[in-house]
Amino acid sequence: IMDKSKNIFNRFIDWIVSIFSVAGLKDKEPKSTKKPEPKVEKPTEFKTDIKPIPTKTQTKPTTKSEDPTEKSKTKSSGAITIDPDYSNRQGYNPDFLSLKTPLPKLSKKMQSKITLTTEGGLKELKYHHYSVVMNCERKMPFFTAVNVDALSYGKLGEVPSRSEIGRDKWYLDPRIPKEKQLPVSFYDKNDFDIGHQVRREDTLWGDTLAFAIQANNDTFHLTNAAPQHKDFNRNAKRWLGLENYALQNARKYGLKITVFTGPVFDNKDGVFNDIKIPDQFWKVILMIKDDGTPSATGYMVQQSDLIKDIVTRGFMYEQFQTYQVPISEIEDVTDISFGLNDFDPIQKKKTRSLTYEIKPELVDTFDKIVF
Repeated sequence: IMDKSKNIFNRFIDWIVSIFSVAGLKDKEPKSTKKPEPKVEKPTEFKTDIKPIPTKTQTKPTTKSEDPTEKSKTKSSGAITIDPDYSNRQGYNPDFLSLKTPLPKLSKKMQSKITLTTEGGLKELKYHHYSVVMNCERKMPFFTAVNVDALSYGKLGEVPSRSEIGRDKWYLDPRIPKEKQLPVSFYDKNDFDIGHQVRREDTLWGDTLAFAIQANNDTFHLTNAAPQHKDFNRNAKRWLGLENYALQNARKYGLKITVFTGPVFDNKDGVFNDIKIPDQFWKVILMIKDDGTPSATGYMVQQSDLIKDIVTRGFMYEQFQTYQVPISEIEDVTDISFGLNDFDPIQKKKTRSLTYEIKPELVDTFDKIVF
């Protein structure tokens, strides 16, 4: 019994540990010295006859640090293309796990800041496997919500590399006003990356490879992005490898997880080119453990030390750190309710003990993660 419990615990450590890195498993092309073209095109018709292209790097993806010339070595199929038929987007599925999990809810104060669609006045932007709710003032997502099905991914067979799928190309979402979206040109000639909130790899699953690639490409909407310093966005050590490691192990064990992500919007955020840049980002991860019980964990990470010389600000935060925090703390700083506090192990410790103090747990080693 002890061996089985230990094995279960080790598996949880394995697949949660990747929740914050965007530098690893095929998530982002190494950034060249040339910035993305400022011109943002309207979605062009997606070709559904894509065939898998064999790749020798499938089991061990090449990263920027390993081989900066990877892009030039691999034959590209051109730029990322977006399916122009938005009527077929199903969006985030609240019934994806055995625990019904609706989209997070914004406070009444924040409701008025949601960007509405030009047709129908809808608040939720649906994409393949994920959804976004936008902040009209900050031109970034309040939050993103994605379903990750590693078992489905495992059935796709040989999946093309990022370069083979297509080079990075970002698109405006035609369903909301373009002035409510941060354009590609904002990221030109500076140290900010167009930071995915929903990772492209998280949506790379489905009944067919062609559909999985459509879902992958769907993450290249500007509604799914926020300015992240290049060293924050690409450095696995800054995110402690959590996100990549979790995805790899979810795929290894055929797991399903739900991930919510977003920036922390603060009036004290510094300004660059008339845009307030978030100092912090958060994630909430929901999984079903082997015994059938849900586990929800929250994380916050800062980029303030990287952008302090770029933005104009009147207040400085502490140096960058990554923390596992009570989900209730994320709710307090975002005005977003997740309804998952009963499944948060940190929160449950406080409930069971009058002496336990709820506080952020610095994540500088994997064995500090609380499940």
